[in-house]
Amino acid sequence: MQHKNYDEQTVKEVAERVPEARHVLRSYHISASNAMPLDIAAAEASVTPDELLAVVEYRARRRARQAPAIREYAMEEELVA
Repeated sequence: MQHKNYDEQTVKEVAERVPEARHVLRSYHISASNAMPLDIAAAEASVTPDELLAVVEYRARRRARQAPAIREYAMEEELVA
């Protein structure tokens, strides 16, 4: 995840860019449609912006690990003659 300066990054931008962010924001009682800067929203939720983004990244990585593997081969009945 690429981090911008907290003053430039809004809550809404984070929620749109990372699907798992909505769940994390909701757990901190932050509205995902909020246009306020991330650092201010985090301060109002009594958490640092670094901690908030770390939880978002952790959830996104965990979700990616649980995704089903992609088959790299074709079944015989899928082959077209």
